[in-house]
Amino acid sequence: MLRIASRHLSVEAWPSFLQEKHVKISMPKELFVGAYEKAYLSLAGVTMDDLTFRIPEGGKAGVVSECRDAEFDPKNPDIMVCVGYEPGKYQLEVVHRATDIVLGAHTFFVSTTWGDRGLGPGISFAGITEEYISGQTFGGGSTGPENFNVIPARGTRQIAILFVDFPDGLYPADAAGMQEIEDRWMNEIINGVTFQGRAGVSTRAYYREVSYGVFDIAAQAFGPFHLADNWDHFYDTSNGWPQTQVLAQAAVTAAQNVVDFRNFQSVLIISQTANGQFAWPGGYGGTYSTQNGNVNLAIMSMCHEWGAGQRPDRNVHATVAHELGHNLGLGDQYTPDTGRNTGSWELMNWEDNLPHFTAFHRLTLGWVPSTDWVKCYNFLLDGGVPVNETVTLVPFELGAPAAGRFALIEIRIAPGWNYYIEYRIGQSTQVGDRVLDTNNAIFVTDTDSTPGDAPIARPNIIRVPNDPDGDGSVLITGRDYRETDQTDPTFPTDFRISVSGIDGTKADIKIEYGVSSRPDPLIRPWPAGPGRQWQSPDIEVRNVRNLADPAWFNVPWSGHDNTVVAKITNNGDLAAIGVVARFTVKNMNIGGAQEVPLGSGTDMHDIPPGGVVEFTAPWTPPDGGHFCVTVRIDPYIVPGTAPPVLERSVYNNWAQSNYDRFISASSSPATREITFLEVRNPFEERTQVMVQASQTNPLYRTYVEHTTAWLEPWESVNIKVMHEFDPANLLKCPVSLGKGNGSIIPAHGDPSKSNEVGRVTEKYSRVPNRASFVGYIIDPRNKKERPIGMNLFSGVQHEVVTGRKTKFESFYVNQERGQPSRFYGRVVEDTATQPQCVAGGNVIVEFMKEEGADIRARSYATVKVDWEGRFVAQYKEEESRIKAESARAYYVPTSGYGDCWSEKLTSKEGSW
Repeated sequence: MLRIASRHLSVEAWPSFLQEKHVKISMPKELFVGAYEKAYLSLAGVTMDDLTFRIPEGGKAGVVSECRDAEFDPKNPDIMVCVGYEPGKYQLEVVHRATDIVLGAHTFFVSTTWGDRGLGPGISFAGITEEYISGQTFGGGSTGPENFNVIPARGTRQIAILFVDFPDGLYPADAAGMQEIEDRWMNEIINGVTFQGRAGVSTRAYYREVSYGVFDIAAQAFGPFHLADNWDHFYDTSNGWPQTQVLAQAAVTAAQNVVDFRNFQSVLIISQTANGQFAWPGGYGGTYSTQNGNVNLAIMSMCHEWGAGQRPDRNVHATVAHELGHNLGLGDQYTPDTGRNTGSWELMNWEDNLPHFTAFHRLTLGWVPSTDWVKCYNFLLDGGVPVNETVTLVPFELGAPAAGRFALIEIRIAPGWNYYIEYRIGQSTQVGDRVLDTNNAIFVTDTDSTPGDAPIARPNIIRVPNDPDGDGSVLITGRDYRETDQTDPTFPTDFRISVSGIDGTKADIKIEYGVSSRPDPLIRPWPAGPGRQWQSPDIEVRNVRNLADPAWFNVPWSGHDNTVVAKITNNGDLAAIGVVARFTVKNMNIGGAQEVPLGSGTDMHDIPPGGVVEFTAPWTPPDGGHFCVTVRIDPYIVPGTAPPVLERSVYNNWAQSNYDRFISASSSPATREITFLEVRNPFEERTQVMVQASQTNPLYRTYVEHTTAWLEPWESVNIKVMHEFDPANLLKCPVSLGKGNGSIIPAHGDPSKSNEVGRVTEKYSRVPNRASFVGYIIDPRNKKERPIGMNLFSGVQHEVVTGRKTKFESFYVNQERGQPSRFYGRVVEDTATQPQCVAGGNVIVEFMKEEGADIRARSYATVKVDWEGRFVAQYKEEESRIKAESARAYYVPTSGYGDCWSEKLTSKEGSW
């Protein structure tokens, strides 16, 4: 065999048998760092099996994936180019496998230039890239405080500060001028400045005190780094909003030779201004390409003159504290404006005066270290006994209460809905809470921790409404807050919070509540638990496939009979008669997709007090679709009551499950699985949405078509998402093994790297990949002068497994006289060599009564596959009853195999 290694020869110098063979490559020349692009091939005299593909410069330029997806056309074949991390000029080569002669080449350029203002760049990533935050939770159950330790933030968060500039806006060239800028930012964030007459004010000092010392930040400054494009390439000149992912990737790319981003959780990008243009601060995040592999980073971006030349009425330390709140997973609380927003009592509402976080956020971040700090009331669980009790609170600023005292009070209205009572008084030794609207007072908040469907009607945290005597949410000694519970219109029950004894060290809070009864039908939204972030624990999709194999639990089976089950609880102490649940379905989405009723769309049942009842809806999802199931409970009114008696809460009447499972079959070549995520703008104004992706297994590669999208009112876009199993990535490009676990950096000829690759492959080859896609959205209703914050929209999780490709070697029917027909078959690996039988799993034989293109009736028989891949199913009474005219078999694989379908068998008029 002739082999000419790594040589480019003119066509005239090729061996004669290659003279008539050639390859043409069609692919864009300009590619964005970390993105991907298909290269289409025009072949003459050769097949794909004759070829191999390479990018000589290696992983910094990109890698080639030969996996094939459903869009692969043998007449117009393609390969996928996964773009590398280093800008430059590179070449894709198509090589004749037998001779190593280059038959075709295509020059391409990698840069951080992106020309589409509407749709942001895509990303292709391998390695472990954790979500930079977790989603919200529904709360902590019936006893104890809710929202406790949901997204814990502890230890020291490392922040990389990157100073970046542009050709039309450069930082000072002299070292002294640049040092002055760097010192200003380090002093505001870390070292401390004098602000409003107080020394030592900084972002770091704020977080140390508000977390009671369990959370800290550290920062390192780098740069300046010179980006290749002008300022207006990275910012919208009409509103000052950053082109989030383009700016972030460009900054990370420029700094990667200096900064090891694996050592940081947050990146603060400080941009030089150009031509007097204004830029809003922003907080967001995503997965970014670096020379050490893909990393998931939380991003903050600001202009360097913030608080000085631009917006001198604002200050750096407070704005960074607010944006860091977004990095920790907290949403803006200033929008929508309900008239009851928390104002300068809460950092995520108005940060300039450095108010401390309110109770909900401190609980959520794990800064309330013990449930003993919280006095909890759940009147429903108090056995119908009236409450009249005085609780002593200590200032929330001071932390741990003495024995017999508490730091805050939680009053459960309904699961996911609480009132929090806290005593706030600024401390002379602290930097935060020094400019409260009313110092030395009780602050009462109304907190809804259930994940709403945008556009949300309210933020998570608002003040309680003003009461009849006008005392409202801020109480001093002698004031009270009152509500009347109209559950029983004849004997209304008063709820009252009375304040006395405020003396700077404590406050006495009297809680009074009578006896009332009312129903409360509820369904819990996401999460269902670890690994099921975007599923409701109370929604289940049942079908024959997931009954045969629990690995398919809660996954719809497209094209087949499914039953959607909603487990609805009556959390009240009165029976709920005639509860109506409405079932809808929408495309798999990360926010805003339109809903369509499932069948009749409703089910009705009575639910006893404390009872749980299953509501159901039949569903046959169309082939090829991927879906999200939602359940809504109609607002419940007790029948026959005047005035009407409402349920306890309407905030717990909605839930959804957004989840799917894929098999990336390993074969030659392996398969790439395609799906789409819909995202829709639910607002009446144009806004931006962002997709943040992550995965848990380094042997897989995930593709996202666009990481951002600007959408007009009610506009939607389908974003393509793809998955493939390709352990060869470990040998071709840097692959991160997760925070703190380092990366695999390919090094040819280094035996230690080969050993490491072997260990990683062995560890992860049979472990599912859990890929998460989280949508964030800017609420455009914010008309106030606030930083740009991406608020959680929705999310979806994919479980991706791999298995050897399979096929039915045989599937046939046999009938003996006087005996029911039996269906026999065998499942084997789908390989070019001698097929090996599968060892286990199940086969579902589907019997159908068809009328044209419609299926009028179905029945199923599920049987085990033996160690030789064989199975047998019997034609039973149900199949005879529906007069099944066709049958086909589906292999439900055991671990290590992919699924497959048989050919269809047909009969005459249901006679087999």
